[in-house]
Formats: sequence, structure tokens, C-alpha cells
Amino acid sequence: MSYDESQAAENLRGTASSSPESLDGAIEYEWRQLAEQVLSIRRGGENCSRTNVTLGDAADREPEAPTAPVYRLWAADNLASDGDYESAVRAYDVCVVATQTARPMSEGQDLLTGAMLHKGQASSLNGDERAAIATYRDLIMERPADRTAPLDAGLASERIGDPAAADEFYRSIASVQRSMRTDDPAQLALRALERLNTPDVHYSRAATDLADRLTTALERRDTALLQALASKTHFAIGPTGGHTGFEDLALLDTFLSELSTSDVVPRRALLGSGSKRYLPSSGWKGAWFQGDVSLILSEAPGGWQWTGIALGAANDRWHSRWTPEVIETNQPLPFEIRAPWPKDQCFTAGGLWEHIAEAAIVAASWPFGALVAGGLAAASCCGWGPRGFYYNIGPTHDQANAFAIDFTRYRRFVPYDNESGGTPVLAVREGIVSRVDAGRESGDATSANRVEVEHADPDAPADLRRFTSKYLHLEGPFRIPVSQGMPIRLGTHLGFMDDTGTSILDHLHFSIHDRQLTHPNESTGRSVRPSPMSGVTLGDSDSNKCVESTNVDYRGTNQLLFPRSFAGQNWLITPAASAVSEAPPSDPEEQLWLLVLSGVVIIDFQGNSSKWLGETALISPDIFTALNHAINRHNVPTPSVPHRLRFQVELWAPHVAPSSMFNRNHSVNSGFAVDRWRPHPFETDTDPVSNSNFGNIFSGVQVDLAVRDVDAVLHRVSYHISLLGKIRFGQPIIID
Repeated sequence: MSYDESQAAENLRGTASSSPESLDGAIEYEWRQLAEQVLSIRRGGENCSRTNVTLGDAADREPEAPTAPVYRLWAADNLASDGDYESAVRAYDVCVVATQTARPMSEGQDLLTGAMLHKGQASSLNGDERAAIATYRDLIMERPADRTAPLDAGLASERIGDPAAADEFYRSIASVQRSMRTDDPAQLALRALERLNTPDVHYSRAATDLADRLTTALERRDTALLQALASKTHFAIGPTGGHTGFEDLALLDTFLSELSTSDVVPRRALLGSGSKRYLPSSGWKGAWFQGDVSLILSEAPGGWQWTGIALGAANDRWHSRWTPEVIETNQPLPFEIRAPWPKDQCFTAGGLWEHIAEAAIVAASWPFGALVAGGLAAASCCGWGPRGFYYNIGPTHDQANAFAIDFTRYRRFVPYDNESGGTPVLAVREGIVSRVDAGRESGDATSANRVEVEHADPDAPADLRRFTSKYLHLEGPFRIPVSQGMPIRLGTHLGFMDDTGTSILDHLHFSIHDRQLTHPNESTGRSVRPSPMSGVTLGDSDSNKCVESTNVDYRGTNQLLFPRSFAGQNWLITPAASAVSEAPPSDPEEQLWLLVLSGVVIIDFQGNSSKWLGETALISPDIFTALNHAINRHNVPTPSVPHRLRFQVELWAPHVAPSSMFNRNHSVNSGFAVDRWRPHPFETDTDPVSNSNFGNIFSGVQVDLAVRDVDAVLHRVSYHISLLGKIRFGQPIIID
């Protein structure tokens, strides 16, 4: 190469994290460049493995370099991201071999564990549980202290009908006594062992079968049937938007007792996905269970079980129960971080107890409770609905994780409409990815997909591992675009918010740890207050604060804007006429509609140099007013169960153009452009009546913009979007 690679690496070092000391300039430059290339392609979501030849060549050139097994791991993750699990398994084996000969990159990069964990998960996804078990056995031999592999091996053994092997795996790590910790593999192993050795455990073949029996039992106040259906080993309770904690079965008795004194109405609409579902009910009037309560259904190796309760609004009894014995007092970070979601979006930091007070006001404001709830939803850009844990509360926010925060957001002006799911999760600071657990399917009830990123100490730049940020409950399987050993920038996309692990509905569990604050059960150290975050102070008394992000979704030269202000919005909707040779639709669901959306959105996108700056904006016009108009005007039948409106697209024709721009001061050679537009990735949903899936749901238009010159501002763009499709009804958001 004709350029000075050492100097190029030095230039990169000024805008990204410091590199491990074992990498020289040329290797570091290649490492960073390949990371950018892999991330860019993974963000596209298709054919991620097309970079594998380049990664393989780089590993072959320097087989003993610390980066060789890193590249092998990235290549294997590419194949898993493509869904080619069989090839991914072989590629993980190549990575494991590479770890035996290469020099380690750093103490924090346990690539062997990362590769073998993903190999086991890929084997299970490929339907080969025996290969997964063999992989976990190998990992146990290599890393005897690892507690995740024995748990996964035990579950896989149960799935293939080998209880003796499952018993062996569980016993190797099981706790001596029960605790509330649903996120502890040793506690999960103990309870799995108890379940395995308990006669007459009730399982249902499908979630819908179990939901039907539970609904019937609630309607008939059949406490005997409910007692029989409840899991005696995995019964857990927690707040919606937070986490579960295992509970004494005496609380199950309390639940059944309070059923008899309440006007409980089950909703017959399962929420959630994967191996974790929720059956909502309302009308609870007990001392412990009040308002809206959801039954948690989880899939074990033997079938579906009723495993717990999600509280829409806890009370002081739960506050006392969930307050830890030891209150941690660690200090905040010595630097500011950005919020872990895209710019201009708002999330509430915890707020469980504040929601209790607000919910009580709503309940007491009969018959105007809905208006009060609407006012609360309008008062904040975070919206209003159930929220999770903040500092020093609950079984998952104590000890080493005392300063973790559950972040949730709700649709503004629409109470209870949780918008957390599918939100991009962004890195809060530059660093190096030290752990990725990506192979869990969305809604997995056992363990969370997660990313951990190590960050340097700003006061001691040679210490590259002092701080670690953690992001839990991400979407899967293998939907996480980063891999272990990757250098990443501030704002790098880490995945999407989901409901994997011990969570209750979609949210982000975030924490940041300081290795200098040692803890016997946490190698990354104790957590510290992640404050300030995007300029917002999050002290001990700041639970329920609404945090508006200043983070930008880093995409190399391209970023993502989320404009929310519209100078004007217009719509037209009408039934699409059938051709002369076509019969009119016999089913209202098959009626095609022509939906036209137009308006002007405020962008305020400013250039930052004399060169073109490109970014992508997501324009999401209001379509619900139009859909409601069509339903009311044409008497479209709607489901009798709770639902939300969706629009399923068959044909579409958008157009976006600059509307207004201006130059500040003495701008020279300025420029403004709308380069291209495309649909935002179509969403999927589930029919609340039939539980059938449908896709191609319109969620907005992505627009590539460009501005040139520091004083040039693209103020507004106009849009005109024509859609041909069907009005559909999707799953509702749980109302608490």
C-alpha cells in the first residue's frame, strides 16, 4: 500500500477507542477497517457472509496475530446472521482452533468461550441438540467456572428426552438453596433440577392451549385448576417493564384468595412472542394484586407452563419485599455518556413507584380516569405506562447490579402503548466489544441476548478495560450486528430492544460497571450511576426521569435522524376500485384501500464541513387518523378483543423533496440534496383473533439527505406517499 498505515492508525485512534497494546499500527488499521466493513454489511441485513473471504485472508496472513481468531469469530457470526447455522457451526470450530495458536488480544477477550457458546446456540437452532450438548461439554472442560454452558446443556438434554444427562448438568452448578434471582444460572439449575424430579408436572402442548385453560379458570374462579396449572418450581413475579423474581408459593395462595374478592376479567389475547407469552386480565382488587395483572406463560423443554405474574401496578407491599438488605452507594461515572438509543427519542429511567402513584390517581379519577391517563401520556415525550426498576430495587438491581436501570417508552398521547420493542440500542461510548450473547430467540424465557463493551479510563488511557457497559434483553437470534473483539464508535448500533431473558415485555436493562470497584461474583466490578446521560443527571432521587437522547446512530458516514415535528400533514383514504373482470371482495379483510399521505416535516439538518454530509431521516406520518376515518365511514368490522390498527402494504409510491433551506452568515458553495428514499423496514404483527402472523406493515419512509457547508441548513422536506394495501388489526400493547 502507498499510504502510511501506522499514521492512518494513529489518525483513527484520535476518534475511536485506544487499541490493545499487542496490535502494531498496520494490524490495528486493518482491524478497524474490517470492523467498519463487517458492521456496514450487517446493518444491511442480507448476505452478511460476503465479507468472509476478506476476513479469512486477513486471518491466514497473520495466523498467530491476536486478530486472527477475532476475524474467524466475525466470519462465523456472519454465517449465523445469514441463518446458515450448519456452516456457522463449522466456522466456530475454525475459530476455536485459531484461539489455540494466536496471541491473546487482551485479558477481557475470551474468544474461546464466545465461539463455543455461539456454536452451541447455532447447533440448537439447526435442530441438532446432541451437537449442542457436545459443544457445551467441551466448553465446561475448557472453562469449568462457566455456569451458562451447564444450564444450556441441561435444557438441551431435556429437549431430547435424556433426563439423566440433564440431571448431571444441573447438579454440577445448582445452588444449595433457593433465592429470588431469576438471572442466576445456578438458581435456574436448582429449579430445573427440582422440576425434573417432581412427579406430575403439568405441561401444555401450546401456549394457546394453556391460555384457554387459564382463561376458563379465571372466569369460573376455579382456584383448584389454577393451583394445578401453576409451576411449583419457577413461579416468579415482577412489574411490567421490569424483571421477575422467584417468589414463595404462599404468594400464589394469596393470588388465588384475592381472585375470589375481585371482578377479574381475562382478555383472551396473548401478548409476547417466542417462548414467553402474557395473558392479560383486569379488575383485581386485592391487597397484593390490584388493577391489571398478566399471567406469564413460559415454554420449558416439556411444554408450556404458567410460571408467574406481571404486575401492572405494584404497591407498598411489593416495595418492601423488593428492597434489598444492603443499599449500595457507589459514585457516578467520572465522564458523561450518551443515552443508549437514537437522538431525539425519549425513555423513562425506571419509575416503578412513581407509576404506582400516578396509576392510583388515574384509578381514583372515575369516570375521568382515561382523560387523566391521556394527560399523563401527553405531558412527557416518554409517554405514560408501567415502568421497571431503578437503583437498589428488585432482585436484579442489587449488589453488583444495584445501579442498573430499566428503560421504557410509550407512545406520546396514547397511554400504555409501549414503543420500546424494536428500538435500536446504541453504544453509549467508544470501546471494544468484550461479550456478545446473540443466539437466543426473541422472547426466550431463559436467558437474555446481551452486548458488553469495555471502555478506557479517560484519566489513565493505558487502562482499556476499567469500565464496561451492558445492554440486555436484545432481539434474536443472531440479530446483534456487533461481534466480540470489535472496536466500535459512539453510537454504533448494537441490536434492538426485545423481551429475552427475565424481562417482562420489551425494555432495555442498562448498566455500566467499574472494574476498580471489585465484587466477588462480577468480573467487571460493581455498577456505578450512569450519570450524566445525554446531559441528564440520574441521581438516587431521579427515578422516573425522562431522558431525551443526544446519541446518533453511527453508520460510518451516514447517520439516522428521527424528525418528530411536522409543519403539516394531510391524508386521503378510499376503497380501491376493482377491475371490471374482478368480483368485489367477499371478506372485509380483503378490501384494498388507497391511502395517500402528504406533508412537510421539519428536519433542521446542518452541514459540518465544506464537504457533503450525508444522513438518513425516518419520516413516520400519522396514519391512524386516516385508518379510523375509513373504519367509521365504511363500517369496517373490528375485532371484539383489544387490538391496534396496522396498514399492510401491497404497492407503494413515495416521493420526497427539499421544501426549504437557508444559509447562515457567509456560506459559500453550499448545497442541499434529497438523494433517494425507500420504505423503512416493514414490520410484522400477529392477528389478535386468529394469532396468525402478517407482514409488510408500513412504518415510514427512510430518506437519504445531504448538506454541504457548515452554515447550510436543510430546514424542511416535503413528502407524498401513495400506498395500496389492507387495513389489518394487530396485537394490542398491554394496558396497565
